Amino acid sequence: MKKHAQPDRSIEQQIRRLLITVLPVMGFIIVLLIVMMLSINSQYTGVLQSANTAADFNKEFKSMLDSGMYNHVIAPRSKASLETLPMDVLNDAEDVLKRLENTTTLRDNRWRIQSMLDMCENLRNYMLEIALEESYDQRMELLERNIRGETGLTKLIETYMHDFIDDEVREMARLQKWITTQVLAVIIIVAAGVMLLALAMGFYAVRVTKRITGPIGALSKKAQQFGEGDFSSVPVETHITELKTLDSGFDEMARRVDALMAKQIQDQKSLHRAELELMQAQINPHFLYNTLDSIAILAESQREEDVVNMVTSLSTFFRNSLNKGEDIISLGAERTQVTSYLEIQQIRYSDILQYEICIPDELLDCRVPKLILQPLVENALYHGIKNRRGMGKITVTGEADGQDLLLKVSDNGAGMDEEQVKELQAGIYEDKHTGLGLVNVHKRIRLYCGEPYGLFFESQMGKGSTVSIRLPQSRTLGKENEP
Repeated sequence: MKKHAQPDRSIEQQIRRLLITVLPVMGFIIVLLIVMMLSINSQYTGVLQSANTAADFNKEFKSMLDSGMYNHVIAPRSKASLETLPMDVLNDAEDVLKRLENTTTLRDNRWRIQSMLDMCENLRNYMLEIALEESYDQRMELLERNIRGETGLTKLIETYMHDFIDDEVREMARLQKWITTQVLAVIIIVAAGVMLLALAMGFYAVRVTKRITGPIGALSKKAQQFGEGDFSSVPVETHITELKTLDSGFDEMARRVDALMAKQIQDQKSLHRAELELMQAQINPHFLYNTLDSIAILAESQREEDVVNMVTSLSTFFRNSLNKGEDIISLGAERTQVTSYLEIQQIRYSDILQYEICIPDELLDCRVPKLILQPLVENALYHGIKNRRGMGKITVTGEADGQDLLLKVSDNGAGMDEEQVKELQAGIYEDKHTGLGLVNVHKRIRLYCGEPYGLFFESQMGKGSTVSIRLPQSRTLGKENEP
């Protein structure tokens, strides 16, 4: 089953999405709480108001109406007797009863209110009957029997109102218990909702955090990888637009840096090729002039065999120097090149020069930069052998050293002290011009083989010097770009 691709979102959109998810839920919970609290408060307030109103009514109604009617009964009769009736007390009582009828929620209490309203209507009739009665004794009897006595309506209304208050109080107790249960339920629901919301927020926050921190960690590793010079990397998987922009920027920067480095390496190779050609152009005419001059002297001395040997070696030397324009050749070709050079120089300096070349045949197919031994041999001859008295010897050796190839050019010439060796080594590494052709050899080895490789010097004053060439033992060097 194919998964739907997740859309890309910015960090701001992720946060906004979280807020859009959380805020409505929180708002719903808050609105629900408010509605429930208002409903509970409305019910409780209505019952409480009814009970308070009924209590006030029950406390004042009977005493005010009874005393008002008693004063009316004992007062002398006149045309204005009807006006002295306490009708305002009765009217106020009816208004209170009608309000209670609208506020109470109990069916029995509504029946009681209706009954008390009917009693008030009967009271009104009894009060008018008393007002129209001339006889004092008759009025007093009617007052006791119908209004304020034990069987009177005010007593009955008081009893009904007392029952009304009892029911309202019981309803308040029931509401209070219900409210307690509801509040507890609301607390549990809200706590559960908040807990679920917190868990959801935590889960979503962890997911968002992983979506952000994971790609950031990958970007950090990629930056470290780029810093170490490795530009081969895969795109970081992320749906955060900012991080995707950073990743694509990293990749584009790496691509450009890699291209620039490749161009720089190619430019360096071209530069060193030009330097090599310049060095050959400088060496060859000078060497050719001296060799031809030596051939002429040998010919005048009728040393035909030496002339043939020198001409043959000179031909071999220049043929190997050209080598079809290649910069990387086999160690065997380099050995032939330096052998031709030493053969020519031995004929010229037969009185002071001997040489020996010891390179195992199994190493001759190793690939090395061209023209790395001849400058070292020339340096050993002109700055070592010629500066000592008597016969000198130059030895060229080669050996495998683990995965490396170690070539050495040694002489038993004048040698150098420790300070001179340090200066020579520093000049090689700091790219200082020494005038000995050594810098060019060292730079070309570093260019083709890398930083761990190059030239290394050992010498003792009066005992000679040794220049070591450390190279990778490779059979493919220089063949990477061949078709």
